Amino acid sequence: MKNTISVLLAVFLVSFLAIGMVSALPTVKQVKIDGDVFETGDSLEVERGAELDIRVKVAAESGDEKDIEITAEVLGYEYSDHEPIFDRVHTFDLDDGDTSYKDLTLNLPDKMDKDYYDLRVTVGTRTGSAFEGLYRLHLKGVKHALMIKDVVFNPEPSVESGRALLTTVRIKNIGEKDEESVKVKVTIPELGLSASDYMDEIEEGESETSEELYMRIPECIEAKDYKVKVTVEYDEGYETVSTEKIITVTGYIRAVEEPVEKKTIITVGPETQNVAQGASVIYPLTISNAGNTARTYVVSIDGAETWSTVEVTPSNLVVLNAGESKAVYVSVAANDDATAGEHMFVLSVKSGDKTLKQVTLKADVTEEEPSGVLSLKRGLEIGVIILVVLLVILGLIIGFNKLREREEEPEESEKGETYY
Repeated sequence: MKNTISVLLAVFLVSFLAIGMVSALPTVKQVKIDGDVFETGDSLEVERGAELDIRVKVAAESGDEKDIEITAEVLGYEYSDHEPIFDRVHTFDLDDGDTSYKDLTLNLPDKMDKDYYDLRVTVGTRTGSAFEGLYRLHLKGVKHALMIKDVVFNPEPSVESGRALLTTVRIKNIGEKDEESVKVKVTIPELGLSASDYMDEIEEGESETSEELYMRIPECIEAKDYKVKVTVEYDEGYETVSTEKIITVTGYIRAVEEPVEKKTIITVGPETQNVAQGASVIYPLTISNAGNTARTYVVSIDGAETWSTVEVTPSNLVVLNAGESKAVYVSVAANDDATAGEHMFVLSVKSGDKTLKQVTLKADVTEEEPSGVLSLKRGLEIGVIILVVLLVILGLIIGFNKLREREEEPEESEKGETYY
């Protein structure tokens, strides 16, 4: 009798343990990818940059289930340590006979190699075996696809109100076709500012940088962070990609200028000139102090350091007595490897902490020096002639101003008496 009871107890314990082992894993009833039901071994064609919506249906068919966890991942991505392709749901419980649907999302990076990958869906608990379903993904490229890799501001990360903001955009072609006539547009919607440019061609798999896009920040605006939107149009304008960055505007400037600023006359010669790679070009500048006291001026150049070497002669520091005028020469020497095309930079004249004038200058860089290009000496001669003409004009302006001041003084009476 005792032996019979022992045998029955052993059978009961084994049955109980068997039931426990069976109930340790919920049943995966169904897996959907982007709304379609898939079985292990199926293959799904997807594109780089796509977002996969995964829904897993699980049921507790052999008792209560505790601490169930579901994960989805794709292995083999080169940059998975920085950008893992992985998602999971928080652990949950299921009562016997209940069914639950859990959603996961995976983003396939644009940088993934075109190849076959396995989407791994795993369902398990704290102990015991786990369900793993493998769903084959065939990752293919898109015919037309661009991505914005970087946006660079000059200056960065902040710009003074009233100053120029130059923007360059780095773009990569991740599609399967070369892209032509790519339009790059930069806007600051809150300020109503925008600038656009076209890039001739971006070959498949290559990256290119746009020309500098110029926007002048208004003087009378609030100092704060502003959103800058960058939009790239391609594939005949049917496709676009965009991103947003923040630029900080500092240095609120009052709308009313101080009277002393009105007594300085600044004249700039030709604002657009051609220059060959490795050659130089001169931009003449004349500053006249029409005030009654001596003043000091500082001439500076922004936005030309990446493609040229700039020198201001005889000095970027100009001291003028009352009624005096001086000429300044801005020499721009294009680097031997300067990118051919139009380059913009900003010439600024300051006195103290006030910016008196900003002028956007342009240099059209050519790959080879065209025939008939004037030598530097000849360019200086032309610059001197231009400056002489400008000085004559400025002398006339100052003379007329002095004459006007005298005419406004009280006239003498016929008896020689002067009224004040």
